[in-house]
Amino acid sequence: MKQAIDSTPDHGSRCQPMNVAFTNGELNLVHGFRLVIPTGNTVVQAVGSDDLGTSHSVLISAPFVAVITGAAQLATNADNDAKGWLIALRPSVLGQVSQEAFGALPKWSESWDPFLREAADTLSALANADLFDAACADAFADVISVHIAVRYGHCAGAIEPDMPITRQMLARIQAFVHDNIAETILVEQLAVLVNMSVSKFARVFKTATGSPPHLYVTLERVKFARAMLCEETIPLVDVGARAGFQTQQHFTEVFHRYTGVTPRAFRLSHRNSGN
Repeated sequence: MKQAIDSTPDHGSRCQPMNVAFTNGELNLVHGFRLVIPTGNTVVQAVGSDDLGTSHSVLISAPFVAVITGAAQLATNADNDAKGWLIALRPSVLGQVSQEAFGALPKWSESWDPFLREAADTLSALANADLFDAACADAFADVISVHIAVRYGHCAGAIEPDMPITRQMLARIQAFVHDNIAETILVEQLAVLVNMSVSKFARVFKTATGSPPHLYVTLERVKFARAMLCEETIPLVDVGARAGFQTQQHFTEVFHRYTGVTPRAFRLSHRNSGN
């Protein structure tokens, strides 16, 4: 990681191209959260701590996005060509219901969100057409803030007693997937872990996470593969097998579908960025 920034866009420019945000040392910190949407081959590292003092460090690259705290330290692998968007999310711009959702928003969360990817593409198109100004930035930041609050704010509500799936259950599922990532993982197995029928589990899991169980497992495999591809000593065929893909062709197709590049291209890009 080469560039670093400890600031975030202020009011009037809460939604900024990443290459601008990462090179402007005069930006002021704001309270709240930031949304990181890398595009292309840009990889962003976010480092910081939560309200309890627990340290966090996440790597974000397309097609994933991440919600982090406003004071997080950010670095990117791109020198002067960081691609993507850095958006400040202010609870104060929202109504009472959305503000309450923001209060329960899980920080340091990384997810695959088609709406936000489409928003990033639209922002890029507007910027390339020279149609992106402060008013446009604020409008997008506000719309995206509402989307984040509505979709992810209710995620933390899953810990409430009257909700059908708890955070502990989600942690149990995540641990099982990670421990068995190289194996076939059935939705039936995940349902058993939380003592639910398959149909009920699929429904409440999507409500709590925003993704159906099979997509969650697939994206976890892709994330696991991305990490292994950064290790030059692991052959590509072994990466796919260790991530749980039954054939190399399937691995390549799925990886390309959710990252936009083939495993080989991803490894080459990581190697070049490291140089």
